[in-house]
Amino acid sequence: MKHLSQLTPAELLVLTKDGVTHRELLKLTFIDLLLKQVLKTYEVERRPHVNDKVRVYTYVGIGKNFETYNSLNHERVFLSPFSADDSIEILFGNLVKIAYQKSRTLLDYKKDITKTPTLKKCFSQNFIQRIFYRYSTTEYGKELKKEVKEEILNQGNKLADLSTIESQKAVELIKEIGANIFLLTNIDNELLSQIDMDLGNLINQDRYSDSGGGCSSWSFDDYSSSFDSSCGGHGHGCSSGCSGCGSGCSGCGGCGGD
Repeated sequence: MKHLSQLTPAELLVLTKDGVTHRELLKLTFIDLLLKQVLKTYEVERRPHVNDKVRVYTYVGIGKNFETYNSLNHERVFLSPFSADDSIEILFGNLVKIAYQKSRTLLDYKKDITKTPTLKKCFSQNFIQRIFYRYSTTEYGKELKKEVKEEILNQGNKLADLSTIESQKAVELIKEIGANIFLLTNIDNELLSQIDMDLGNLINQDRYSDSGGGCSSWSFDDYSSSFDSSCGGHGHGCSSGCSGCGSGCSGCGGCGGD
């Protein structure tokens, strides 16, 4: 897998999909960083006030590969908040909001993605195109797009041809191509659900071994639905900045408690 193992989901989407959305690019970029263990999430139960019910808040911190990961510019909208202090932990909804703000508009974000070392050879701009954020695909880009689409189709067919769900193969594929697995065509829904569950179990096991407990269940759908608004959210926690927690945030990094 020459391209699926080297390109990020955002690069693949910009290269191959017409009409890709801002939400799609950010969502798969974040999930890819989780799968690569550059970032990690965990849940904390807190009671904001004495008379309140216990609430579950999802936080994001750095993963075990954060220090060694060679990030691209479009990934740094999620990573830069941790650069100054890698010990901070940010409420998930707040990090999504930060990423939206840092990525600016869809056109700005796509422009960042087209400037990666691989994609910058795929697109060209004349003076007028620069003004209107337009670009043309080079011959190199057209060939790469063709190769990537074939690779996506072939790998999707391999998974679709499995007579039984083999979770180990799925896990190995995840390790190789990260969140690009969700871009493969012809994946059976049952297989995708099983991959989702097995992957969640794997991530949770890694977290237990790293931190000794306190791990939350993981699901692709959790993070897919959490990008439905510019403020993110996870069904709990902040929905409108730090003031939405009702328990006193410290900057963008916390939501009540110590």
